[in-house]
Amino acid sequence: MDGQGRRMNRKDEINVSYTSQDPYGSDFPEISRALSYWDKIRRDRSFPAWREFDWFQLPVTAIPYCGVVDVKTSPVNFYYRFWGTAHATATKQELTGRPVYDMHPRSEARSVFAQYAETLHARAPRLFVNTIVSYTLLSEMTEISLRLPFSDDGERIQQILAFSDMRPNADIIGRVFDTAAEQ
Repeated sequence: MDGQGRRMNRKDEINVSYTSQDPYGSDFPEISRALSYWDKIRRDRSFPAWREFDWFQLPVTAIPYCGVVDVKTSPVNFYYRFWGTAHATATKQELTGRPVYDMHPRSEARSVFAQYAETLHARAPRLFVNTIVSYTLLSEMTEISLRLPFSDDGERIQQILAFSDMRPNADIIGRVFDTAAEQ
């Protein structure tokens, strides 16, 4: 059983939970820089357009830890347009062109999907502190994720950029995903 009373199978021996924080209160330099850039290109609009985004405005060291999803509605779904190399290496999966629910383990996919959905519904930048617990490895780690919405028409959110800082726990996260892939 996991911490929420659900029966777990061998592929789900990881529990992922998260809390939301004020992104403007973050003291992480990459998060502050990305958020400041997002605000700069959106100007007086609710959202900037994806075509205005310039990867060179982010620290080059952050780009491998980024992902971009295209937002689909009816029903809501998120498809990776870009899956950074650090994500691919750590999680042992390439998700470019694939829906979030193709991610393994399923507990991670559910958490990431919920965060994108929360960003979509909030219609604003969101900052999440993710706690990943591996029951197999008896380890717990934290990852910080910033999610920034984009809209080409100023109304419908069509893309969400995510920067997920897993660097402090990269080797542990790699082992957690290795273990999940083996089961």
